[in-house]
Amino acid sequence: MSLAARLFLEALRFDLEPEDAVRRRAERALELGVGGFVVFGGEAELVAALVSEWRNAVRHRLWIASDLERGPGQQFAGLLELPPPAGLAACPDPLATATSAGRITGRGARSVGVNLVLAPVLDLDVDPRNPIVGTRSFGCRSDDVTRLGRAWIEACESAGAGACAKHFPGHGRTTADSHDELPVVDAGRAELAEDLEPFRGVADTVSAVMTAHVAYPALGSSRPATLEPRLLIDLLREEMGFEGLVVTDALNMSGFTDAVDLPAPADGIAAGPVAALLAGCDLLLYPADLEASAVALDRAALADMRTGDRLEESLRRLEETARRIRAGGPDHEEDTGQLGRSDSTEAARIAVSSIEFAGSRPWRIRPAIPVRIDTVWDDRPAPDRPPLGSIFAATLREHGWTVLEGDDATEHSESPATILLVASTPQAWKGTSSFTEAGRSRLDAILANSPNAWPIVFGHPRLLAEIHPDGSGMCAWGTEQTMERAAADRLDSEVRRANGDSPGASYA
Repeated sequence: MSLAARLFLEALRFDLEPEDAVRRRAERALELGVGGFVVFGGEAELVAALVSEWRNAVRHRLWIASDLERGPGQQFAGLLELPPPAGLAACPDPLATATSAGRITGRGARSVGVNLVLAPVLDLDVDPRNPIVGTRSFGCRSDDVTRLGRAWIEACESAGAGACAKHFPGHGRTTADSHDELPVVDAGRAELAEDLEPFRGVADTVSAVMTAHVAYPALGSSRPATLEPRLLIDLLREEMGFEGLVVTDALNMSGFTDAVDLPAPADGIAAGPVAALLAGCDLLLYPADLEASAVALDRAALADMRTGDRLEESLRRLEETARRIRAGGPDHEEDTGQLGRSDSTEAARIAVSSIEFAGSRPWRIRPAIPVRIDTVWDDRPAPDRPPLGSIFAATLREHGWTVLEGDDATEHSESPATILLVASTPQAWKGTSSFTEAGRSRLDAILANSPNAWPIVFGHPRLLAEIHPDGSGMCAWGTEQTMERAAADRLDSEVRRANGDSPGASYA
């Protein structure tokens, strides 16, 4: 069993692999002495049961982490979904909403055994060309991001799950995606000081900070921040006073693996984790090869006193942080009985109140006029999700609308109005903040036939201006099923109000 393996979190992809393959991967990792797992996807009940099995199988404490920027339902089927941070910031009382969202996320995380939530994003949404931040950010102003991020973090941690602010020292000014290459931020120190403020503002309260696989020449780094001690030790720890865990972004990302001049050993898979540890990282996520990485780190610790000291320092910090999280949260560490569903009414209210209307084009739709729905899905296929528009249409029908489908739309005696649903969110594979080529083609074809279609974007509001020059329409922020239902609820309410109609069916 490897001592260095305790610093690694192996990735378990229920979203990409069959359950038996995930189980085998977990068993091999536990035999190596892994520190825990980053879990993607899976049914909530299954994940909760497996986490309990894994914890019973080892004597050391396991870290179970997951990306939950949009609530626990982002990963675990059966738990609650929330708008992304940009949607939370759009609510009438954003501070209270961020607090509620953090609490819902922390409770939901604990209900399946997750004790490290890889959220929130504290990057600034300052460059419309950025292909990976967008709606994942609380906004473009550092003081807003600091205020809302801190409220989210404190609420999540008070619910018993550690939070991880990301991506230090800021991913907002990149125009490339670190999944695919090493982005280099050319901004000067004054701009970067603005990016650093949210991290400075939560350094005394957050349990973990995730590094960016991004280079910042103005801060003295031509390599990824993940490999730069001047950023992680001198700036984050010594200047900002951060005492929690420094966590790497995924070690299999090109922004990390393509970095040059890594110290010995020469093999890239082995050298990367050693260099990250020496730079100041404590928890190493998603290694390309867990066993090779752990063995290399063990050997380096035996051969070099500095590496050995850093290994011991990180192991101590893991234990200290775990104790702080337990002390700051509820009396019991996990709560797998309720599966995080007790906040469903509040989550639905947040989703509805986040919906934004833009532009000044007059309404061409109302419950008395039949509507047809066209859709553009510009994200990766979602095999377990109902087709875009199905939940929206069903919800409108519950409110008394006539929604036409297929031949009904062409044969109906009245000319129906068209509602255009467009799903396009930040995705690692896209390389663009706009529509993909396929998405743009589908969108243009629909608009050619229905130029007056009223758009609802499940993504960033900037996309509305790419559909119609005046940017009119509605923004529903994310593609979660909760957001589709919320969009229909809010549309019904606003259309009826604008037309002086009586309300439709009630909604949360």
